[in-house]
Amino acid sequence: MARYEMDRGEVSTVGGEISRDADTLRAVADAVAAASAAARCAVGTGQPGLSAEVDRFRHVHAQTIDAMADAVTALRGGLDLAVRSERDTELAAASALGSISGISGTLGPRVGAPRQP
Repeated sequence: MARYEMDRGEVSTVGGEISRDADTLRAVADAVAAASAAARCAVGTGQPGLSAEVDRFRHVHAQTIDAMADAVTALRGGLDLAVRSERDTELAAASALGSISGISGTLGPRVGAPRQP
């Protein structure tokens, strides 16, 4: 039977990088919204069709990029959950093995148990 193990250190590294990606995406969404608002002002009232398209562009693209940032943030939460879940599973398995073998508390020798030569 194959045994798979999670590399917690690498997951933490990737999680940190993902967090920075979410921050970057949010900054990009803000920049798109600001640039689009400036474009909208530059168009003025003389071109209602173009103004509407610039507004639509701002709305769609800024929200899409913001949604991507939310997805990246959720991925980070999923990684954290996977690490916690994997650790909880290890602890539950160790506890179950300990109760089956009669070891209580730790996986070392019981205090007060006679030593065998």
